Amino acid sequence: MAEATPLISNLAAGRRIGVISMHTSPTASLGQNGNGGLNVYVREVANAFSDRGIATDIFTRRQSPDDPAIESLAPLSRVIYLPAGRSLDKYSLYEEVPAFAAGIRAFAEREHLTYDMLYSHYWLSGEVACLLRADMGIAWAHTAHTLGLVKNRTLASGAKPEPALRIQVEGEIARQADLLIGSTPDEADDLIRLYGADPDRVHVVAPGIDLVTFQPFDRAEARRKIGYGPGRLLLFVGRLERLKGVDVAIRALALLRDRDHADLRLIVLGEDVRDGDESEKERLKAVASASGVRDRVDFLGTVAHHELPYFYAAADVCVMPSYSESFGLVALEAQACGRPVVASGVSGLRSVVRDEVSGYLIADHDPAIYAERIGRLLSDPELAQQMGKRGRLLAQRFSWTRTADRLGNLFEGAIESTQARVQTGVRHE
Repeated sequence: MAEATPLISNLAAGRRIGVISMHTSPTASLGQNGNGGLNVYVREVANAFSDRGIATDIFTRRQSPDDPAIESLAPLSRVIYLPAGRSLDKYSLYEEVPAFAAGIRAFAEREHLTYDMLYSHYWLSGEVACLLRADMGIAWAHTAHTLGLVKNRTLASGAKPEPALRIQVEGEIARQADLLIGSTPDEADDLIRLYGADPDRVHVVAPGIDLVTFQPFDRAEARRKIGYGPGRLLLFVGRLERLKGVDVAIRALALLRDRDHADLRLIVLGEDVRDGDESEKERLKAVASASGVRDRVDFLGTVAHHELPYFYAAADVCVMPSYSESFGLVALEAQACGRPVVASGVSGLRSVVRDEVSGYLIADHDPAIYAERIGRLLSDPELAQQMGKRGRLLAQRFSWTRTADRLGNLFEGAIESTQARVQTGVRHE
């Protein structure tokens, strides 16, 4: 694994990058249809690159008849919507990869564009980049966001494992991409150990956070804005799917209500992720009913990104019992708003939450342990406040400016190396 890069970007102004985000758009509503941290990542990096004079064309699929052909994201960034299986799930979308790649080629030819680099996100987009890079002869960087083998290692009860097709594609990407961007040291290590990636092509670049949007607010004012009054609040933010472990939070709430926390509520933000005919939201409602706390769990669906800080500020504790996280963006947002986090000790959360400093990390998914840690914070407001302050300081180390500068430095090196290789006629190995 290569060492961390300097913080000052040397990616030249005037560069144009083709960004591939096939299955989800950076403009999509968060928490809905599998949208989440990846969307934020693509959008914020594109904005930061635009500020540096670097253009990005982000290719995604058209998911609605209302989607435009082209949408402006920033002065030098635009989203291009291409047809690719509007109602298909992400595994069925694999069959659309060749047509999607052809759509990118056709767009570039029609617009008379030459890209300096491809930057793909998630395994489906990585497969698109595999097809494009062969005839474009340009540098290629890839961010996985999640890895199938890692997810299969820690499956939630009843969750389906990631299919062999995804694992195979991820292996191909790991062998062929010029740059593999891991969000944490653990993810970089997984790319090397599990997928056989060349350590010299693997780099760690932490995602960032909008520290202007996510900052501490007065709790009473935040609750007024979101429509809640007195009483303690737990908060979960994320897609509703088994790997997020929301049922653990619900069962912990039931245990806490039995321990003199009768006023406690759990707010769940995020849209349902259906697996065939199975609705995770309906399953979670059944868990809440069986646990005797259905009247204390509020499923609010998705909210606009700019409203999220008020929910974080209104909460006493943010809970993240995930079975897998490549990077704990929600935990980072909560800490930026000055709130302690109680989370699972998976790698993506260990990278942003400091156990017993800004919150608690829990090794397994026992609701009783979650209840005990949450109870400590509810019973000791001073402790919760101090953890929240330390979390805010920790979050300030992460910014999209820092992320973009590190990516830019890596990208310029890869572009120059690829151009030199093409000029000398040396093929990519």
